[in-house]
Amino acid sequence: MNAELLSREEWELILELLEREEADLHCEIRHARFYDVRELLKQKKDMIGRLIERIRSLVSEPVASSA
Repeated sequence: MNAELLSREEWELILELLEREEADLHCEIRHARFYDVRELLKQKKDMIGRLIERIRSLVSEPVASSA
């Protein structure tokens, strides 16, 4: 299967959505009643944080000119 690359705007939207999810997870972690649930949410938040950093570096790269 031939996958298309996403545009910069699409990556920025994904970044925005991930940042919103990360903030929501912070609240969910605080309100989780069970240790196991809290740990799973922390793992998910950490994974999202790593994705955010990867996407930020991707989005902040200068666009290559085709000169």
